[in-house]
This record gives sequence, structure tokens and C-alpha cells, in this order.
Amino acid sequence: MDKTTTYALLLCVLLVGGVAIVAASAQDTAPRPGQPTQARVWIQNQGKTEAVPVIVQNVASDVFPLTVQVSGTPTVKIDAASTVQSRVVRQRWEYRSLNVGPGEDAAIVLNAAGEDGWETTGLTLPGRAGTTIVLKRPR
Repeated sequence: MDKTTTYALLLCVLLVGGVAIVAASAQDTAPRPGQPTQARVWIQNQGKTEAVPVIVQNVASDVFPLTVQVSGTPTVKIDAASTVQSRVVRQRWEYRSLNVGPGEDAAIVLNAAGEDGWETTGLTLPGRAGTTIVLKRPR
């Protein structure tokens, strides 16, 4: 193989490798831990009897007025030029701690609490008598 063919082959390999690196970096669109994601909410009722209450919280003040689009046939008709008054209400919670003993199945204990509307806060405290899980539910 002569020098010209070797240089041409080396140039092609470098060019293909460079294009692959640039293309791979353009594909990384997934959010990483700690990075905020774009806020999108989609609510779809399966029937006329399924009314879904919507609570919008923690909206930046520069976003107002907040645009809401109702698709389908709404049961309440609001003129597009109308202003709907709203107010910010802080969600109040009640808390409870739940102990999961050693050898006890946490899923069974949490399912029983979940039937009463409790959900975990993500806070767990290990101890001698087992793990204490902090639960919350709306008041």
C-alpha cells in the first residue's frame, strides 16, 4: 500500500469517528438527576363521569396568565376572553411514622397504610427495632 492510500484511509477513519462522536453527543437529551424537566400535564378522562380536579402549584410568576386548553366537549363553557379568578392554596399534610420490623415485608405494611390514603415521603430512619418510614396524606 502506498503512502497516499494509507493517508486517505486514515483520513476516512478519522472523519467517520468524528462524525460518530458528534452524532452521539446530539442524542443525549434525557434529563440527568438534579436537572429540571419541562412541566407538561396531560389529563384524559375515560368517561363522562370521571371529573379530574386540577391543582396548579409552584408556577413561576413570569408565566401568568397561565394558558389552559380544554379539548373535547367540556360540560362548562367559558368564554375565551373571560378571566377566571384563582387563588394559591397551600396543601396541608398530616404525617405518620410506620415501623417495619426486621424480616417483615415492607410492601404488605405499606399497602395497608396506602388503603387509608397514606404515601411515603421518602424518609426512612433505620433503628434497632426495624426501619421507620415517614408517611403523609392530605388533611
